Amino acid sequence: MTKVVHVLFSSKLGGAEQVAINISENLKTAYDFTYFSPAGSIQACLTDAEIDYRTFNPKRIFEFVRTMKAIDPDIIHAHDFKASFLVNLLFHHIPIVTHIHQAPRWQTGRNWKSIAFKYVGRKSAQVLYVSDYAKESYRYQHQLSNVTIVPNGIDMARIVKMASPKPAQTFDLLFVGRLAEVKDPEKFVEIAQQLLVTNPELTIGIIGDGVLKERISHLIQATPQIKLLGFQSNPYQYMAAAKVVLSTSKSDGFGLTMVEASLLGAIPIAPPVGGISQTAVKVNGFIYMQEDALIEFLTRLFSDAEFYCENKLRLANADLHYYDKSRFIDQIQRVYQEVLSDDRSR
Repeated sequence: MTKVVHVLFSSKLGGAEQVAINISENLKTAYDFTYFSPAGSIQACLTDAEIDYRTFNPKRIFEFVRTMKAIDPDIIHAHDFKASFLVNLLFHHIPIVTHIHQAPRWQTGRNWKSIAFKYVGRKSAQVLYVSDYAKESYRYQHQLSNVTIVPNGIDMARIVKMASPKPAQTFDLLFVGRLAEVKDPEKFVEIAQQLLVTNPELTIGIIGDGVLKERISHLIQATPQIKLLGFQSNPYQYMAAAKVVLSTSKSDGFGLTMVEASLLGAIPIAPPVGGISQTAVKVNGFIYMQEDALIEFLTRLFSDAEFYCENKLRLANADLHYYDKSRFIDQIQRVYQEVLSDDRSR
């Protein structure tokens, strides 16, 4: 069976990690998958999904190379920039799929990272971007000829099923994402605390884990209406019960939570950045340009029942087929087939 190795630098479950898991679960009858990442809580998710998991330490490169050679993969599927840089520098006779889920600001300018990525992109068998924005924002994208846009897909039936049990505690406003600087959960807390000044009865939840967890816990210590739930293996039950899912990301290549929120009936709201704004618009969510306007909009949503219902009705008209799992998996399989065909013809 054709062997595919996923390589990621994160040790916790996030958007890119969930994509790698979805690919492995849905193509396991055609490909033999192995998942590489630094050791961490992601292992529990992979064990549940019955995906072969290997850890690697970026400081012990020779050990990583030996383990990779022992597996002898037909394709290396590297997710995001660090993993893509690493495997393209280390492996020269294995076709590599470079899968970019982010749209960091550095890729828009001329600097050593953006210039170095030209080498990575050209050496890769295929470069996959999750959105038009993620591709077009790269300064040198016109110099890459092996690029494909593959929007993320979700298992809608599975998500709806997981969302069906109502959680013990529900929230009006919800943050779902990594507690990392790029997701800016501190800004979310700031906005939430402003909302509570005029509407102290609001219930607000933060789902996620990351390096800013202690910082966020400290910021909300004196605000009992805001609850930090940490990592949740099933965030969907909270999303389905929420009125609004708000993103405060500084940069985002796609914005999967916007699709999931729309599917589950929570109004998705995103900042005017990256691919997340494009995704929010496509699923009939909202974009906020200024923080003051956002506060005003949310205040009215939570205080005016008719206004809230009018805006929630928009979600019923959202065409989510673009994000269907089967479309996504078919595209990934075609990429694998093309990569293998090109490699054999050399």
